[in-house]
Amino acid sequence: MEHLKAFDDEINAFLDNMFGPRDSRVRGWFMLDSYLPTFFLTVLYLLSIWLGNKYMKTRPALSLKGILTLYNLGITLLSVYMLAELILSSWEGGYNLQCQDLASAGEADVRVAKVLWWYYFSKSVEFLDTIFFVLRKKTSQITFLHVYHHASMFNIWWCVLNWIPCGQSFFGPTLNSFIHILMYSYYGLSVFPSMHRYLWWKKYLTQAQLVQFVLTITHTMSAVVKPCGFPLGCLIFQSSYMLTLVILFLNFYVQTYRKKPVKKIMEEPPAGKEVKNGFSKAYFTATNGVINKKAQ
Repeated sequence: MEHLKAFDDEINAFLDNMFGPRDSRVRGWFMLDSYLPTFFLTVLYLLSIWLGNKYMKTRPALSLKGILTLYNLGITLLSVYMLAELILSSWEGGYNLQCQDLASAGEADVRVAKVLWWYYFSKSVEFLDTIFFVLRKKTSQITFLHVYHHASMFNIWWCVLNWIPCGQSFFGPTLNSFIHILMYSYYGLSVFPSMHRYLWWKKYLTQAQLVQFVLTITHTMSAVVKPCGFPLGCLIFQSSYMLTLVILFLNFYVQTYRKKPVKKIMEEPPAGKEVKNGFSKAYFTATNGVINKKAQ
């Protein structure tokens, strides 16, 4: 334990030296004073994917219908709470949409920070998206984009909560909470085969995610154009990170929805042979959803 405590002290000293003093308003909040819980949970997440796929390789896929229904409902309700609370608290604090500093809104800033802690914590809960893929043997959905997005968001938001837990940081989670209401409602409905015919709008969810990233970059860079005291380095980092998501999601969108259909070459069959009409395999794959069914 002494070695772990010494390692923890070294890590925290390194981070404090890199980013400067932490925001005193969040000191003592669960999982924030030390980086180790966030780091170890991320490592456990990555190991679970690797070891889980090995374990499930020779075993039948699990259904998890009931668990998935409750999980998606829970994330949807949490997203509703975060969206409503972020709108109300930022409105109470008179937040400036173009640029909002970290200290001028008083108690409203603390209220925003409390919601953003739930947003940070929800990123660890969302690791279950991938674990469910592993248990259901949906390995085609465990893409680089999926794992990169889940692992990086959890760690980035640990930093956000410690150094910039309010102010300009509120905008991205507000948009993301709205998107997650739509996404996890969709994934919850997709658990039921009888609902699949009504789930034609998955393509538009991906488009909404791309719009979300572009709006977040625009909002972030507006604080560079008209500064208000929000740390410049954080603005540049956030814009750069969101740009990586735009690139990766655009690639996913093009690969999934913009592929040109392959033309069939019809050949006259030999006499006496039965003609068989075949269909190419196409898959409808969600970014972190639960559908992976053949289209016929």
